[in-house]
Amino acid sequence: MRVLTAVRLLCLLLLLYHTVSIHISWLAALYGSLLLVSLYILREPAKRVELHTTENPLRGKPLGVSMDDISNELRSNIDKQISALVTYDPVHCQAIEEFEAIKSQTECIFAKRARVWGSCDWDDQLTLEGNIYKCVPTLLKFVHLCPVLGLDAFVIMLSGHEYGRDLQVFGRAVRRVLTMVSSLDPAGVCCMEDTNICRRGWVFQFNKCTMFVTTFAPFYTSNHSRFAFGSKNCFILLQPEVSFAQHDLCPDTPVTNWDKPQTVRDQIRVGFRDAGRPYKIRDTTHYPMAEDIVKPDQPGAENFEWWR
Repeated sequence: MRVLTAVRLLCLLLLLYHTVSIHISWLAALYGSLLLVSLYILREPAKRVELHTTENPLRGKPLGVSMDDISNELRSNIDKQISALVTYDPVHCQAIEEFEAIKSQTECIFAKRARVWGSCDWDDQLTLEGNIYKCVPTLLKFVHLCPVLGLDAFVIMLSGHEYGRDLQVFGRAVRRVLTMVSSLDPAGVCCMEDTNICRRGWVFQFNKCTMFVTTFAPFYTSNHSRFAFGSKNCFILLQPEVSFAQHDLCPDTPVTNWDKPQTVRDQIRVGFRDAGRPYKIRDTTHYPMAEDIVKPDQPGAENFEWWR
């Protein structure tokens, strides 16, 4: 930069010399040079870019290094360390231990070998929303990995003492849980804000992963399909629809071959009936999915509008 400035000054002096006078004195040339140099040196410095202002174009970008310069190995190590700070072991947790009673005894033929992740251990010092907030990073990890690892479901456990007293209390808790998860949806869909929850076509989703939601609670009796098999806690089971495809489950149908089960769906329905826990089979497959998330506690009762 200094060399360039010197060359420019020299050119200017030569221009002045041949333009103004051939007999220019050395003293005048010296004074002229000092003037030009002073203009350059004493000029007002350029304004600094304040990094804390909202107009800062460098915000969020590393100074002096590009993300392209960071090796894949370093990125992987950073991701692992961050993940370890905000997640937990979803296979060895209280939710999985407590849910085992349902998983091992239900009539669903897929349940026993299902690969399930669970929510973090319940903290009585936190609100319901606080406990759910803690497990959402692991739920997001589950959504990304379920098609790769063949995962089948994510189970959220709630304290039965506080939320499993009756259908109304449980229904409000389920709404709060799903609303909390929905509000943290990275895809920004926030499906629980949809005013059409009670209509056909609505489905619970998180990070663009659509899920079938099933719930279990201690107040359901042994002749109910949502019986908790003695567990004193409540459970919300999130099953990605991709899981059904992985098990090659046939499409839903209102038709059931009760005498000679032909399909997996037939076998499941017959199994629940034979165990004394039959569930309602509608005469159509076009009905609001929300109606099956929290079922009424008495057979034949009207649908429980938990979402209101």
